[in-house]
Amino acid sequence: MIEPTTSFRKRADARYRNIGGEGIVVRQTVGEVLVVSEVGARVLDLVDSGLPVSGMLARLAAEYDVDGASLERDVAAYLQELVDAGVIEVVAT
Repeated sequence: MIEPTTSFRKRADARYRNIGGEGIVVRQTVGEVLVVSEVGARVLDLVDSGLPVSGMLARLAAEYDVDGASLERDVAAYLQELVDAGVIEVVAT
């Protein structure tokens, strides 16, 4: 379960680049390439910064016009998708 205090990091085999607002993720061990949206790329940038989920939510709320409940739900779901896809892993909860 993803909590406000949960922190993530990219997995060792995941390479990520933000190119013109789009994110490109390469999972080297499985030869998979994922393209993520501008907001998805921003979340990955925040994962790289080491912020816990609460910090990510605060930054995103300041940057995008979205209600807090939707933001929290959507970010948690996206982070879980990244975990399930093997792109990121939990560092601490």
